[in-house]
Amino acid sequence: MTTKQKILAQAKHDGVQVTALREQVLDIILQQTGVIKAYNVLSQMQQQSESVVAPPTAYRALDFWAEQGVLHKVAAVNGYVLCSHAQHDCSDHCHGHGEAAHHSAFILVCTECGAVDEQTLSREWSALRAGVAASGFALKEEHVVLTGTCKKCQ
Repeated sequence: MTTKQKILAQAKHDGVQVTALREQVLDIILQQTGVIKAYNVLSQMQQQSESVVAPPTAYRALDFWAEQGVLHKVAAVNGYVLCSHAQHDCSDHCHGHGEAAHHSAFILVCTECGAVDEQTLSREWSALRAGVAASGFALKEEHVVLTGTCKKCQ
């Protein structure tokens, strides 16, 4: 089963409607690497369409896939990152979908080439959550973005 088929099957299982436009955006994001910018998605949508595509259309579709756990919306890089779990067959070691899809992750972004690497580090997240809870702070998002230079660019 391809990544796209897996994602669409999960959406159907969750009772979520995937419109033709959402599927078009899914095709675009699955071809992307690194940080996914809304205007790049919009540009590709416009190239594939005979009519003008408004910017909010791209943002709504990207936000839809973020809600489904396919993407992480990362304000620190002003874009989206394809969730690593959306790209492989999950087993007991992985998260579920829907609400559980908003799992914890360290997102590493290379400032040279834009490569993205998602690391789910359970022990580290447990320690981070414990420290945050002890301070009385409630997390809304559970991902940390770290920027630097990847091994390839060093």
